[in-house]
Amino acid sequence: MKILALWTVKETTTLEEVQPLLLEEERFAWRSYCDDTLREHYSSDFPTPAISILEADSVEAARERFANLPLLKSGLITATYYPLKPFKNWEVLFREEEQIGE
Repeated sequence: MKILALWTVKETTTLEEVQPLLLEEERFAWRSYCDDTLREHYSSDFPTPAISILEADSVEAARERFANLPLLKSGLITATYYPLKPFKNWEVLFREEEQIGE
């Protein structure tokens, strides 16, 4: 299952708190990438959140897998997980009984 993860730095987090954890944070991310759990990772125009696409059996499995992410474990960031599912709303356009035009 694909899962969207939003990693948000807490407003009270300082750079001094983050710096000692960065090497292990990146090591954890790299290992997650190598084991196909972390599929994609992005930043945006906003300073936070970081955005990841994860692969896991469930949101709970993703939550458990990333519970030891150093910045998350230390309480300096938060994580929000969303299961990604096919966009079935288009189905309405293509069901025979509800087709719009030809």
